[in-house]
Amino acid sequence: MSWINICDEKALPSFGGIAAWIENRAIAIFNLKEQGLFAICNTDPATGVSLLSRGLICELEGDIFVASPLHKQHYSLTNGQCIEDANLSVLLYRVRCENGRVWVQPTSEAIDSLSSGS
Repeated sequence: MSWINICDEKALPSFGGIAAWIENRAIAIFNLKEQGLFAICNTDPATGVSLLSRGLICELEGDIFVASPLHKQHYSLTNGQCIEDANLSVLLYRVRCENGRVWVQPTSEAIDSLSSGS
């Protein structure tokens, strides 16, 4: 599957997220500096609202999460699972930085785990 050029790396806030629209889907891209880039579906499965890119980043139980701004569910940036509700999860996307540009590989299947530059 081909990669889609999203933005210049400098457009990503440090330890924060941005929203992007690719192939009729909203995604959230997070820049966690040394920990890498992460991309997930931007839609909060608990509410159906597209806002996870505005969530707070935190570490819980040795994993990295984004907390939904509405009801504060925590979604893992490494496996997509919600820590509060095992029935909720978000789709992950492969993301990389190359020559100062951020690229995302859209997929219709969840990625079990990913690392920066995959």
